[in-house]
Amino acid sequence: MTSPALAKPALWFVDTSSLLSLAADDNLRQTVQGELVSQRRVLLDVVVDELERLASQGLPGIKDLAVAALEQLDWLGEPVDTGELVAAERVVEIQDIMRSGRSLRHPAEHWAESVIMTMAERLQQMDPYMLCEDYNARVESLHHNLTPFSMHKLLARMVEGDRLAADTAVTFADALQAAERGKDYTAAEFISGRLGRVGQP
Repeated sequence: MTSPALAKPALWFVDTSSLLSLAADDNLRQTVQGELVSQRRVLLDVVVDELERLASQGLPGIKDLAVAALEQLDWLGEPVDTGELVAAERVVEIQDIMRSGRSLRHPAEHWAESVIMTMAERLQQMDPYMLCEDYNARVESLHHNLTPFSMHKLLARMVEGDRLAADTAVTFADALQAAERGKDYTAAEFISGRLGRVGQP
């Protein structure tokens, strides 16, 4: 009789957009940290680079979140230098898919997500996840060996697993909405997991 295959350990890539959302509320950030603390997490240098760009050049609301996010990275460990880990040509290929025929607003647009997807494609011993607020990036990530989660979807999973009260998830959603990082959601929606676009894929 063949023994069942052991589950691969999870590896969470935390992208720029999710770090901006976490910076919107300290209690949300601490709750998500608690959820992921027992799993391996990785912070990429390209994500830090993007946060630094937003902290200096971003629009006022985003700029403030980026400045705060840069002070909240310790739980993710030292940034990984991706320069020797990914082929720039492959990153550009994915970036081209992400821009969907539109001109890039700046050369680094979609770059961090594309680096994450490039790295995830090659992972065989781990089960890679991506915490990401960009719907199009989450959709594309499915083609690159990733399981994507938005912040709201992660909260719904915690509610489903009885690790978070639905009312608390609503409080976090309200904080994200106040920071223009999401819409209004009810306890019933978090319990059912029916969050519309933000819960997909």
